[in-house]
Amino acid sequence: MESERLQTEQEQFLRVALPDLYSFLMEEVEKHYNIHPYDIQAHVIKDSKQYQLIFYYGDGFAHQKSKYFSHEAVERMGEEMTDFSKELGEACKEVMIADYFKMMKM
Repeated sequence: MESERLQTEQEQFLRVALPDLYSFLMEEVEKHYNIHPYDIQAHVIKDSKQYQLIFYYGDGFAHQKSKYFSHEAVERMGEEMTDFSKELGEACKEVMIADYFKMMKM
């Protein structure tokens, strides 16, 4: 039972676990924010009731954005996912700009 719970709480690559969702989110972020998939590490933790999407970005992938979604929201890939892609894009853009200026000061 404990090993089963640990297994379900382990992060998986979103690209492998939910490839359609990964493609959708990466296309949205790239189209609207010019942020490429190699700038973001996307992971998911599957649960019986929901998915936790976890994105790492920024210098050394030190920043994280995470959100829970129901199975239905993930299957629909509708407005809820589009809104999240905007949140993710804005967060990534802010961090990447800050990282750029920090690098330029060095």
